[in-house]
Amino acid sequence: MKKSNTSTTIYVIAEALKVSASTVSRALRDHPDISAEMTDRVKKMAKKLNYKPNAIAQSLKERKTKVIGVILPDMMHHFSMSVLNGIEEVAFRKGYHVMVAKTNESYQREVMNVEAMAGQVDGLLVCLSQETKKYDHLKALKQQEIPLVFFERTAEKVAGHRVVMNDESIAFTLTEHLIKSGYQRIALLTGGEHLNICRERLKGYHSALTRYGIKADEALITHTGLSFQEGRIGFQKVMSMPSKPDAVFATSEQIALAVCSEAKKMGLQLGSQLGLVAFSSDPLLALLAPPVTGLGQKGFEMGSMAAQLCINEIENETKNVKSRTETLSNELIIRKSSLQSQEEHPLVNSYINVKMSDESLVYIY
Repeated sequence: MKKSNTSTTIYVIAEALKVSASTVSRALRDHPDISAEMTDRVKKMAKKLNYKPNAIAQSLKERKTKVIGVILPDMMHHFSMSVLNGIEEVAFRKGYHVMVAKTNESYQREVMNVEAMAGQVDGLLVCLSQETKKYDHLKALKQQEIPLVFFERTAEKVAGHRVVMNDESIAFTLTEHLIKSGYQRIALLTGGEHLNICRERLKGYHSALTRYGIKADEALITHTGLSFQEGRIGFQKVMSMPSKPDAVFATSEQIALAVCSEAKKMGLQLGSQLGLVAFSSDPLLALLAPPVTGLGQKGFEMGSMAAQLCINEIENETKNVKSRTETLSNELIIRKSSLQSQEEHPLVNSYINVKMSDESLVYIY
């Protein structure tokens, strides 16, 4: 008998068993018209001959590529890579490949990447660029019946699943923490309000100030952007005010790093002279001097959820899938950058379910 090789086809198996190729094809797919005995014989012969299905032929026949696309603003930062790791883990377990593109926060690149991927993937996961304010390229995906999942930054009035943080609630907690630490003039450095994350974090910031009877000073709010350079510009702007802030709420890890860099140049000690919290889970924040208050790591979980929602829709044959929104909560990790006293701060005792991890970390669940 012919020795198995990578070119084994259903016709080779059919010849070996003296049956038709259509019988082999249906048996390999467990078709109910084929008896259990014949199905078993076909599968044993396929294994013996080292039969490997032709993935390209299958994809053409089923009109599926077994590929999901991912569009990210960047692939350098910790959060983006954590999300991508979560996506790839689920995709691998489900037998899918992942195609990745980045926009560098450019709307034009986002449009180009979406249009390029549309004919090559079974579904698409998207985190919008900072520049994106129009969504025609995303609406076109739904017209083509391509499953669409947004994560972190989402597009309003575009149908699709969403996986987001509870941005407003988390921003409230971060701002409240600064207030409880004794800071009163809290600057908010963020991106444009057209982005859902910036809009929701601004709401949480305002809510916390209102709760504690602090009148918001709109001059302390900058919408320069979420990048390192934009964070520098925003920080320099608020620090040039006659009445300077005594604390900063940075709404991205890059802004937080910019504040640390600029504060050092200005000779300011974080914590005692300037409070700082970051809407970020980047572990680098814990390595700075002093370490910076931030959040627990949820990127992997966000990516896993997004991939699962996408694959579920791809494999749902009814094509009548209702869009879902999954909202993740997060933990506040208090570090010395937001404590005016570098000794153990009495406010720690005011939280519920506090766990001391080491001398610089306090986890609030």
